[in-house]
Amino acid sequence: MIKIEKKYEFETKSNLKAEFYSKNLSLEVIGWENETSELEVKFELEKAGNKEIKIEKIVETDFNSKDNKLKIKIAVPKEVEIKHAELILKVPTLTEINSEIKNGAISVLNLFGEQNLNTENGAIKLDHVNGNLFCKSENGAIKIIECNGDADIFTHNGAIKMIKCDGNLKLKSQNGVIKLVDSKGILKLEHKNGMIRILDAGFEQVEIINENGGIYYEFNPIEKGNFRFENNNGKIHLVIPEEIPYKIEARNRMGKFHVGLQGNYERHQEGNEQILKMIKGSGNVKISAKNRMGSILLVNSKGKTKSFNFSFVGDIFDKTLDKIPEEYREQARKGFNKAKAKLIKINVPDINSIVSEVITDVQQEFQNVQDTFSTDEFKEKAGEEIAKVIDKVKEKVQKKELSEQEKEMVNERSRLKILQMLQDGKITADEAERLIKAMEK
Repeated sequence: MIKIEKKYEFETKSNLKAEFYSKNLSLEVIGWENETSELEVKFELEKAGNKEIKIEKIVETDFNSKDNKLKIKIAVPKEVEIKHAELILKVPTLTEINSEIKNGAISVLNLFGEQNLNTENGAIKLDHVNGNLFCKSENGAIKIIECNGDADIFTHNGAIKMIKCDGNLKLKSQNGVIKLVDSKGILKLEHKNGMIRILDAGFEQVEIINENGGIYYEFNPIEKGNFRFENNNGKIHLVIPEEIPYKIEARNRMGKFHVGLQGNYERHQEGNEQILKMIKGSGNVKISAKNRMGSILLVNSKGKTKSFNFSFVGDIFDKTLDKIPEEYREQARKGFNKAKAKLIKINVPDINSIVSEVITDVQQEFQNVQDTFSTDEFKEKAGEEIAKVIDKVKEKVQKKELSEQEKEMVNERSRLKILQMLQDGKITADEAERLIKAMEK
């Protein structure tokens, strides 16, 4: 094993434009108070033959002082195999990052300025970044924490998580869990397959469209705004505090209404849709909910939560560590501990969506461990063990006794399947009615 490392220093200025290109390696970007920039590179590698490998063959840098532009390109020669890599770029806080990474992750911390981050197979993380964000990942999770500015986010196969963000947020995803917490501004969200959870929302304008999966949205007290929720196959669950002056129009084609709001509502049939209307006060908070195959819940409280103990997972993780190569074990242990922290003693208001979300988080923590190393040997061995862990966690969860609330959720999903069979012509209306009655008994 060969260890090589180097520290590059650049006489940059504030308002830097930095470009990063890489294949199979990840980057960590940190904003600091200095005007200068610094790139710290550490590699553990193996090479074929006796030819000396210089770090300049792997790391290529170019700084244009006139344009205040820094380019970094990582290209690993074919005869070199990177076992472990660490790349940390420190730049002035006012810096614009443009990245193109294949099979690697990027994280950005404490920056001002526009960020344009692209990965093909790797996670993207932004923490305390102010400026417009453009993030795209083909197969990787995107996590954004306490960022201010407009955001355009896309992932094909990966979770999206945003915490305490403010701006005009445009999110689009194909497969994965989406979760936003304590965020505000304007939200436009399009999703294909997966649960959407919006907690402690302070948005003034929202448009959420989901294809297959639930929508859960918690309103914070507001005086005006426009909100549109649309789902094709799954529940729409809206938590609307009593003090909100709402005007609600809900349309449902093949599902039930559950109204837990005080006051009267008008309900009638229009074609093949059931329509429910409710107004309170000025009606300046306009809420539209439309569902095709699933219930619509309108309630004024979050409901009771229950404790769901995942402590058994710790034993599974500890046994898994023994099967990971010894040289990677300590790093893996750190990642596993993060995963365990996400599972042990969580509150579960909605068992189906939360378990799905937690499993996604756990898988991401494991992926972070894998991304730390580039050896095929580690990825193959760790990948096999990770898959076993996930299967065991799911198996254990499924064996837990369901509460009445959880049983109702299972029943709701069963109703949807029966209605889908009816729509597809696989059963008659009479058969569908008998099946639903039998299920409810």
